[in-house]
Parts: sequence; structure tokens; C-alpha cells
Amino acid sequence: MTDIESIYKKLSHVISKEDFMQRVQEKVESMGGLCDEPMAAMLVANELGFSDVGRDSVKVENITAESGQINLVAKVVSVFDTKEFTRNDGTIGRVGNIIVGDETGKIKVTLWDNMADLIKAGKIRIGQTLQISGYAKQGYSGVEINVGNNGVLAESEEEIEVTASTQKIKDIKDGMGDLNLTGKILEISEIRTFQRKDGNCGKVGNLLLGDNTGTVRVTLWDDKTEFLNDVEYGDTVELVNAYARENAFTQKVELQVGNRSIIKKSEKKVEYEEEFTPIEDIRADMNNINTSGRILDIGEIRTFEKKDGSTGRVGNLLLGDSTGKIRLTLWDEKTSFLDEIDFDETIEVLHAYSRENAFTQQVELNLGGRGIIQKSEKEIEYREKFTDIADIVPGESYSVQGKVSEIGELREFEREDGTENVVSNLQLKDETGSIRLTLWGEQAYVIEDLDIDSEIQIINAYAKYGLNEEIELSIGNRSRVIIL
Repeated sequence: MTDIESIYKKLSHVISKEDFMQRVQEKVESMGGLCDEPMAAMLVANELGFSDVGRDSVKVENITAESGQINLVAKVVSVFDTKEFTRNDGTIGRVGNIIVGDETGKIKVTLWDNMADLIKAGKIRIGQTLQISGYAKQGYSGVEINVGNNGVLAESEEEIEVTASTQKIKDIKDGMGDLNLTGKILEISEIRTFQRKDGNCGKVGNLLLGDNTGTVRVTLWDDKTEFLNDVEYGDTVELVNAYARENAFTQKVELQVGNRSIIKKSEKKVEYEEEFTPIEDIRADMNNINTSGRILDIGEIRTFEKKDGSTGRVGNLLLGDSTGKIRLTLWDEKTSFLDEIDFDETIEVLHAYSRENAFTQQVELNLGGRGIIQKSEKEIEYREKFTDIADIVPGESYSVQGKVSEIGELREFEREDGTENVVSNLQLKDETGSIRLTLWGEQAYVIEDLDIDSEIQIINAYAKYGLNEEIELSIGNRSRVIIL
């Protein structure tokens, strides 16, 4: 650093040395330990209109990991608590962090030992302008400035305007730090606990945020996870001082929110439109599916025992849009939605996944803990596609319509597990042929409301080989019988 004599040489024509040194001492005393004499000399020079004396100040946007030793004038925008740690030699160290900024951006400054003590002593405040001399390098959350006992922190009277730039999701790259982002909540995960290598317990949770440029997963750590209990789908949130890291498993860039970051609700409007997939375009083993449709059928909620001995719940819906229909399976707490809806209502399903049903070979949607289901005001056109009886082949599900030509009797029987059930049969005909219908359980009782030549529709019946290897339609709890 430039010594006091060199600084004064550039000022000798405007101030006596005696006055200059007196002002330097006054500056040191007024700073209360925030600067030494060389830095105080530079500040005096700055006050006299010689801002370039003794330093080559840089702007935040020009600081890189290769900048090395730098001088910076910036305003404090965030101050974080100091921490103690034990060095390899057994001595105790102190470290603290601040975020500073100018009109070109913001950057983290890491303070060590005596410099970190200034935070604890309350000598560094938000809104304060500082003259900083330190070393720039790549930190865990991006480029940062390190200031140790040989560095300089001094209060400056220079007016600094901080520009809080906000990033769009599409512009986020791995390794970026000091990220500010506003987004709409699309998904909220559960908070999970884990054990760190040192034996301490940690907490982690996730949000999926979206804006008009894309989506990004946000990971919250430890105390920050409590925020997840205060928000819901559709809320807008602001992130301050987050950092980006590539997920080693998914190879996707995610945002991290640690103890130096800020996350809060916001009243800002975020333009984001979910991308919805038509039902006919849903294939097996797709993830994060958004779709909407009219409710064509509502199944009962069933309980079952999981492998770990706990009790689970499962229920089904049949959804349709102008392109087709699909069965949706809801698990555990999501099943309560079945008690809130009725036939022909429109719903939206967000972040579902698809699987092929091993029995029917039909693609179905599943909604787990991360999925969302909600009523919708959308106008969904749906027209059931009816298949001619002559075109039915085994192994597929069909909807058919026609007239009743035969009505069988209602029969009771005992299942292999000892429970009782009922079954009945009908013969249905249309202009192309005739087919046997087998109705199981509650569906069997429909024969009590039918006569010969009654017109009916059968929705979502499964075709298989029956007696004498003839094709028949099986009508169970996933089917629907409509009397016209």
C-alpha cells in the first residue's frame, strides 16, 4: 500500500503537512479502529478531491477470481454473525461475512479474526460505505473478497448507489453467487432431517420456482427450512444472496439458500404459465406432468399396509379431455381430495408421473407427495369415444353403447380370501354385433334397473376372453354404467 509520505506529496500544494497529519490522526480516532494511518491518509486525500490517490479502486462487476489484491469502495447491504473455529494448529479463529455492493453489483466479503471482530463490536452496519482492501478469490458460493489482519476496512463518506439486479431463471449458471430472484412457487417438498459427518443433525427442504423463462429447484438448509411451513403453491417469493450449484445426480443447476441468504414472501407479480400436456400425449414413465380434465369417474378410497408396517391410502379418478382419457391414482393425504369433488367438475393435476398398469397395460397417472391437484375454472371439452362391438379385442379398455338383449341373474359367491361378492351378466348389442357383459360388486345391481331393450352406455370396461373363449367386457369399480 502507498505510504503516507507518498500520499502527501500529491497533496502538498493544497495542504500543509502539519494539517494533513492532524486530519489523518483525527480520522483514525473517529473510525474507532476501523482503519490504520495509511488508509486514513487515503480517505483524507479523497475528501480533498484526490480520489485516485493511493489506490486503484475497482467496481464489483470487474472483480474476478483472478483479480488478486483489490481495493473497493462499496456499501454494506447485509451483515451476518461471526463464528469461531479451531485451526489445525489448535488456535481459535474467527470469521464473519458481509455483503457489499455498488452500482454494478454485489459481492460477499469474508472477514477474518480481528476484522471479523468488527462485526461483533457493531462497527459494521447496513447502509455504511466502506473502503475495502482485500484479496479476491473463488469461494464456495462464487467470487468473494477475503480481508484478514493485513487488509483494510475503513468507513468512507463517498455516496454509493447499490443496484440490486434480479436474475431470470434462464440466466442462472453453475457457480454463480449473490443471486437475487423472484419466482412463483410450483412445488413444496417435505422437510427432511439428516446426520452430518460431525454427528450433528441438519435439515433440508426444497421449493420449485418458476418465472416466464423457466423453472429452478431451490434447496433450503437448516433454519431456513421453516419458511416452507409458511408458504403454499402459487405464492411469490424473493431470494436474496442465493448461490447456484449443479446437482451431481441430476446434472441440473439448483439454487442454495443458506444462513447468509434471505428468502421471503413477495407481492410482486410473476408471469408464469404451467405447460399442460394433452392426455393423448402422456406416455409411460414420464415425470413432472401437468394436465387438466373433466372428472368422468371417482373411485373409493382404500387402505393398505405398506412394507414398513404403516397404513397407506389410495384412490382413483378417471379424467378426460378433448384428446382422450386417463386414470389418475392418488396416494395417502392426496386421497382426501376425492371427498371434495363430483362428476363433470374440471381439475388440474400438477407434477404427476406416469406408469403402465401391469394388469391392464394402460398408462396411468400417479400423484405423490410432491404433486398438486386442484379444482379449475377451465372449460374442458370431452366427448366419450364409443367403440363398435365388432372392433373389440382382448387386453384393452373400451367404452361401448347399445341395447340390452339379455339379463342374467344376480349371483353371490365367496372369494378365495373368504369374503363375499356378487356378480351379474348382461348381453349388449349394437349395429355391429353382440357381447357379454360381466358386472362385479356394486355394478352387478344395475340389472335391477334394466329391461330388455334398455339403452345403456358402459364407460371404461376391460375386454378379455371369457366362457368358451368368447370376448366379454368386465365391468368393475373402475367402470361406469349409464342408463339412457
